[in-house]
Amino acid sequence: MRTEQVTIYTFDELNDVAKDKAREWYRQGLEYPWFDESMNSIKCFCDEFGVSIKDYSIGAFSHSYIETDVENSNFRGLKLKTVKRDNMPTGYCLDCELWETFYDEFKRTGDALYAFNNAIDVAVRSIVADAEYQYTDESVDEMLIINEYEFTTDGSIY
Repeated sequence: MRTEQVTIYTFDELNDVAKDKAREWYRQGLEYPWFDESMNSIKCFCDEFGVSIKDYSIGAFSHSYIETDVENSNFRGLKLKTVKRDNMPTGYCLDCELWETFYDEFKRTGDALYAFNNAIDVAVRSIVADAEYQYTDESVDEMLIINEYEFTTDGSIY
């Protein structure tokens, strides 16, 4: 009985056609890795003002939004001096974008509702941009290399 020897390659060793196949394999199973952290950051931001998330859809290649029950009354009595621009309640990087945007827009306009909605919009755009980046050749190549996936000569996962 004769067994055929299979040669194994790292991603860097593949030709361009095989690399494309390997990338496609990886993309098929790709989910945005920081979705839970992102939503937790947004939820904590909303909770700070007594706002609930009613509905949301966020994806790299779809219409993305967050719908809340925010009203002007959520900000009654709020003063800029009580808002911390560098607030990091979850420790996740999206906290910075939410709180800096809220603070800066509230300071600029004096309209907390506008500042809140703008901060949510900025956060959604940030998540979408990062999710889209995860599908780029640059990002996929990096993941295939650092995770040391092995492939056959045609780019099939070994």
